[in-house]
Formats: sequence, structure tokens, C-alpha cells
Amino acid sequence: MTKQPSTKQPMTNNQHFPPPRQGWYAIAVLLLAYISSMIDRVILGYLVGPIKKTFGVTDSDMSMLMGIAFTLFYTFLGISAGRLADTTVRRNVIAGGIALWSLATVYCGMAKSYVQLFIGRVAVGVGEATLSPSAYSLIADYFPPEKRTTAMSVYSMGISVGNGTAVMLAGAIAGFAASAGMMQLPLVGEIYPWQYIFFLVGLPGLLVSLLLFTVKEPQRIGADNAKSVNIAQVWQYVSKHKKAAFCHTIGFGMFSIFNQGVGFWFPEFFIRTYGWKRPEIGLWQGSTSILFGTLGLWAGSRLAAWFLKKGRTDANMLVMLTAAAGLLPVAVMMPLLPTGEMAAWCFIWTAFFGFMPYGAAPAAIQQLMPNQMRGQAGALFLFTINVMGGGTGPIIVSSLTDFVFRNDAALRYSICVTAVLSLSAAVALYAMGLKYFRASLAEEHAA
Repeated sequence: MTKQPSTKQPMTNNQHFPPPRQGWYAIAVLLLAYISSMIDRVILGYLVGPIKKTFGVTDSDMSMLMGIAFTLFYTFLGISAGRLADTTVRRNVIAGGIALWSLATVYCGMAKSYVQLFIGRVAVGVGEATLSPSAYSLIADYFPPEKRTTAMSVYSMGISVGNGTAVMLAGAIAGFAASAGMMQLPLVGEIYPWQYIFFLVGLPGLLVSLLLFTVKEPQRIGADNAKSVNIAQVWQYVSKHKKAAFCHTIGFGMFSIFNQGVGFWFPEFFIRTYGWKRPEIGLWQGSTSILFGTLGLWAGSRLAAWFLKKGRTDANMLVMLTAAAGLLPVAVMMPLLPTGEMAAWCFIWTAFFGFMPYGAAPAAIQQLMPNQMRGQAGALFLFTINVMGGGTGPIIVSSLTDFVFRNDAALRYSICVTAVLSLSAAVALYAMGLKYFRASLAEEHAA
């Protein structure tokens, strides 16, 4: 029987961690990388109309591009990326991944068919699988536990800022993409205007890849570098704390069905339901995500710090519960409102609560897992939430629209049904998981 590595983590103090300036510089560079990844990931949601017109595909086909094409390889290769994060230079893993997803995004801009675009999205998923498992592990070795949720929240601003930047960019040029004729690019030839967007968002990522080499690789604090931990041992450790892990990760997966799955359809929802134009949707959704999504992340980190000072070891789980409970009524009400203006103002609260737990959720994993397992544990977490959120979320919405309501104009009801089911489940799992998370932490501390 394979001997389990020690899971008891030695006590550390701030002197064991790199100087704060190094940590925050690393966060800044990782944030740029995350913004780049989010732009490449969500840009597709604003190109649904032009791509459907070009290739003659359906809503379900578009969900496959955002869901299965991207998520399948993102999630499965994320496990291998987590293994690399636990055994190699994490900075180099991230740099290589950024270069890959940036070139893959450019390839999407040269696609001549739906199949080629599908292949390009697969490659984007392969590249992006390298980022967060290594980033989570790096951040945990740069910052002590009491500062870790704040650091994770700043890194997770890449979601709100990247999402907002992507939709503002796409919205600003969507009118151009819809009305302009074919374009000629040197060495590429004739492309559609919507394909040009992929060149604009993909090429800058290559510069971010080079910037990663200015980040110093920190020492792995608390890790037994003499022993290599495989995925079976990580799974055995997770199984030991299965109740806490299930409530945390499956709960966040249900939360992600709304955030990722429904979020993909927000632009089309405003177009089909209220007759808005893509530029005005992009301006509102983008600015709201940047401002109120970032505010939600900040509020989540402050709330976690406040709970910790009150002696709550389940502080991060409490933040996740607060976010899901706050999001549920707003998410259900928004698609049913009579005017686009009312729905748009309601979107402020979906951004605030929707982004709130994205620092607390990965911080909870780093809190529970020993150092030598953090990369692979983070990959397992990302595997689950992306299969549920990014993989099945868009398909759930499109399937309700195509096969239940059988009407493109009924997208609002598909969103409402998905919100009720997914967020209710998230609230229930988080509430149930508080005691299990506390118990797991107490058990490991006593070991």
C-alpha cells in the first residue's frame, strides 16, 4: 500500500514567505494573465449572431463551442496541469499555457468552418488549463493564510475585469462586425469582420507570456519536496474529507452553472427580449462587471477577513453561502422584468454577488489541502466547476430554449429556470457544508 505523505502542515510565520513586494508583483502579472484568459474565453458570447450567420449553426451548436469544445480539454488536462504545478516550475507552466491559448485564439480568427472553429476552441481550453492550478499554488506560497483570501480575490479580479473588458471590446465593434464587408489581412487573406476580433484579443497574450519570466518562483512552504504526490493520493485525501469537499466543490459547480452557463447567454437575452443592440449591451455589461464585480470580490475578501477575526474557521465557506443566497432572488427576477432598463439595473447585483466568492472558494482549498497537493487539488476543483458550469451550463440553457420552449424568444424563461434550480442547490450545499468544513479543519489540526 502506498504510504501517504504527511498531511500535517507545519506552523509558519510571515518570515518564511517572500517579501510582500514580490508577492504583489506576482499577483499583478498573474492578474494580467487571468484577464487575457477571460477575454479569450468570453468573447464568443458576443459573436453568437455573426458566427451563426456565417456557418449556419444553431444555439445548441454555439453552446458546444463554449461548453464541450472549451471545457472538455480544459478540465481533463487541468489534472495534468495540476500535477505539473506540484512538481515543476509553476511560472514556466503558466507562460507556456498563455502562449498556447493566445495562438489558438488567433487560429480561431482564421477558421473557415465550424469544425475548425471547434478545434481552435479546444486548443484555447488546453492552454488555459495551465493557469489557475499553478496560480493558486504560487499565491499560497507567496502569502500567509491571513492574507491569502485577499490575494486570491485580487487575482480573481481577472474574472471581472477580463469579462468586462471582453464584452466592452466585443460590444464596441459588434456593429462593425455585423455591417462591414469581408476584410483582407496580410499572410491570412480574406476573413469576416467577427474573425478579426480574435486577432485583436489573441496576439497581446504573447506579450503577457514573456512577462511571466520576470516572476520569481517561491519556495514551497510546508511541502515535503522529497516525495512526489500522485493524483490517487490526492483523491484519497479528498475522500477522507469527502463531505466538506463535496459541499464546497459541487456547491460551487451549481453556482457556476448560473455564472458561466447563463452568463454566456446574457448578450443574446438582452437582444432577443428587449431589442438592445450589441454595443449598448457591451458597454453596460462590461462596465458593470468591472466596477461591481470587482467590488463584490473586494467585499468577499473583507467579509472573509472579518469572519476569521471572529474565530470562524469556515470564513471562506460563509462568504460562498452569502454570495449564493444574495444572488438567488436577483437572478430569478432579472429575466422576468418588463423592461431592459430594469433588467440592466438588476444586473448590477448579479455582478456583485456573482463575483463575490471567487477569492474565497480557492482560498478554502488552500486552507484545507497540504502544500504538496494544492496544484492537483485546485485542478480537481476547476475540473468539477468547469464541467458543471462551463461545460453543461450553456447547454442546459440552450436545450431548454430549443427542446422545451421551442422558441428563441423564450430564452428569458430558460435563464429563469436554470437560475432557480442551480442557485437553490448551491445555497443548500453551502449551508450544509459549514459544519463539515469546520470538522475537517479541526481533524487535520489535531493530527
